[in-house]
Amino acid sequence: MNTAYRVWDGQQMHYWDDEGLSLEIKGTEWILWRDGCRVIVAASYEEGTALMWDTGLKDKHDGEIYHKDITEESFVNPLLKENVIDRYVIERRKGIDRMNHVSKKSQLDRFLWYRLDEIKVVGNVYENPELLEGAE
Repeated sequence: MNTAYRVWDGQQMHYWDDEGLSLEIKGTEWILWRDGCRVIVAASYEEGTALMWDTGLKDKHDGEIYHKDITEESFVNPLLKENVIDRYVIERRKGIDRMNHVSKKSQLDRFLWYRLDEIKVVGNVYENPELLEGAE
């Protein structure tokens, strides 16, 4: 079972392998603790925090892919004969990890595992919200 995770505390990202941290989950609630002194780093009841799971898949540069990552896919449009770059946000729906197109006008979403060799993680929605701006 894949247990890698990361937590956004509203200001910075914390990863499952960061020294001195532990995640406690009870039902739908979670708390990220700083070990030793039992100080809360972030919790599900705090506004602006988020727990994200690793999908268990890697991008074309062998980087881990987490929920709420922003990925890019570059390909040549066969009709226009020009390079196209599409951005997606990784989300889980109905138990399946999906790539949801950043464009508000697009209804396009795909299974994450489709064409993994073509996508790369370029950021995430918390640390890089500017990557979502201007999407049509």
